[in-house]
Amino acid sequence: MGEANETRLWIPLRYIIMKINHPSEEGKSLVYGSLDGPENSVYCRGRLKKKKVINLPPEWVDLVRPGSVTVSVTPVGAFQDIIIKGVTDNKVMLETRPGIPIDCHYFVIGERKDIPRLEVTQDGIG
Repeated sequence: MGEANETRLWIPLRYIIMKINHPSEEGKSLVYGSLDGPENSVYCRGRLKKKKVINLPPEWVDLVRPGSVTVSVTPVGAFQDIIIKGVTDNKVMLETRPGIPIDCHYFVIGERKDIPRLEVTQDGIG
């Protein structure tokens, strides 16, 4: 696992763009934007058609805290009775009733493990 950059920003910003060391590929970087929330997380999203597996980005193996992955799916076109069977081996397995092809949008988020967890509530102002 690569070491996280220890730069901390404590200034009002409209958005944040980060360049971090790639956790799996030496000599490479990842450029990420930021969602605001009480944890440092990464996400991926997309659309799945006629498949039952969401392949997560390869760098998530070294970047995301095990057990922290949350998955949301939104069916497209009709009710599909989609459930999340599990998250293993950097994949999300979906299931639906037999004979119903999956067509959905997905949003997957996971907490970063390469940096310390945030202390969300702190003393002082600003």
